[in-house]
Amino acid sequence: MTIDEKDKDLFRRAVTGARPLAQKETKIPANPHPKKTPRKKTSHSIAPQIPTDELTIGDPLSFSRGGSDQRLLKKLRRGEIPPQAELDLHGHTVSEARLILEQFLRHCREDRIRCALIIHGKGWRSEGFKPVLKNQLNRWLPGFPEVVAFCTAKPKHGGMGAAYVLLDY
Repeated sequence: MTIDEKDKDLFRRAVTGARPLAQKETKIPANPHPKKTPRKKTSHSIAPQIPTDELTIGDPLSFSRGGSDQRLLKKLRRGEIPPQAELDLHGHTVSEARLILEQFLRHCREDRIRCALIIHGKGWRSEGFKPVLKNQLNRWLPGFPEVVAFCTAKPKHGGMGAAYVLLDY
């Protein structure tokens, strides 16, 4: 798939002013491999279960693939894995956000990013105070095979308006 100039320009505008996050001295396994157990081929094992319930402003995000390292997931939920990249989707339409997310995850893959922070906003300005982008991320992220898990960020990183995303390639 090639990226046209319009998409490149949209991405550049979205990440204008972005800067790398400060790194803490937290050691993360370079590429932990969870124990893999053979699965029967059913419709449930072919694709992850994609959430369909609508989240409210106060509902936390939470997803992990089966077989994921539970210790690593616990660290993710506690905010103990420092994000190596950040994406702010504030002010973008759903279609723009999807495109920007795809490009962001592609760049994360190229840079071998293990943990990313995605700021989706809390939804205070949305019609009916519904967190539109939060709900979309909850549906979209499980569809990316490189997404191992995601959860609501700690308050220092945006709380209910952001998510930590654990990636594996």
